[in-house]
Amino acid sequence: MANLINQGKTAGKLVEFGMLQNVAEDDSKHRSDYRMLFQGQGKILLALIDDDNLSQRELVDRLDMTPQSLAEFVVKLEKKGLVTRKKSSTDRRVSIVSLTEKGRLETQKRMQIIPEYLRVLNDEELTQLNHILDKINEQMYKDINDADPTLHNKYHQLMLNHILTKIHPDNRD
Repeated sequence: MANLINQGKTAGKLVEFGMLQNVAEDDSKHRSDYRMLFQGQGKILLALIDDDNLSQRELVDRLDMTPQSLAEFVVKLEKKGLVTRKKSSTDRRVSIVSLTEKGRLETQKRMQIIPEYLRVLNDEELTQLNHILDKINEQMYKDINDADPTLHNKYHQLMLNHILTKIHPDNRD
């Protein structure tokens, strides 16, 4: 168990981080674009910018999505002209998903909204931070649910409604 002095220092740093983050990301459109990048279709675009020409099965595994969800997102991205699908030359049962030039440009544009302050961390540090934040978020959700189970559901519904009102119907994931 961590000692109270370290917990107090960390709590202070989290408060400081929250205030700095609000200043750094003051533009509400910027925050909306940022959220869109890391959801459904955006996650697929990011995976393809890292490693283009992936099979749908590889994308499912990398993104921890169901095959059905991934297929729906890929169809939507294809209709927008951001990706293409073609049959594998070695196995006709396999569909290969690739970024189009339009998809590459859109993804690069969206990537510019990743906060500069995260670019100071290397991959190992980002992985560590992700695990730490997952652990903190999981505990916070548990605490909220334990205090008032309906509040947890209300929070998720509020966030869903907020996001859906910000998304143009053509951009829904």
